[in-house]
Amino acid sequence: MVCPALVHDRGRFDIVAGPGPASRYDTSRGYRRDAVSGVPVCVHPHKIGFPPGRYASAGQRWPAEADLGPPPGPMPDDPGALAAWMTALVRHAGAGELDAVLAEAERAASERFPPDAVVDALRVALSAV
Repeated sequence: MVCPALVHDRGRFDIVAGPGPASRYDTSRGYRRDAVSGVPVCVHPHKIGFPPGRYASAGQRWPAEADLGPPPGPMPDDPGALAAWMTALVRHAGAGELDAVLAEAERAASERFPPDAVVDALRVALSAV
């Protein structure tokens, strides 16, 4: 499952406070959609930093940009900082870029760190999605 915020431009999906019967998971799309309108729906506003709103289905104005935090910078030398680095990569990835960004981060980190450290960092970064 992927968040519509990672595959659609801002304002092209709605944001609701949490999952529910009004937004069902669409296996053909890989994300939740509004049961009536079919508009993509993000159900974790706290993860993307924007408040709930009917941005696509009702034309509500997109809120001011959320603070994404500092840019990721170069990969850290310390495996304990790997998760924060990957999370920053995820937050700064543009629409439709998440897969490529994480694949490159995984490849690069695998050259420097043990597999369990890389997997743990990926899990933390994906929880920010």
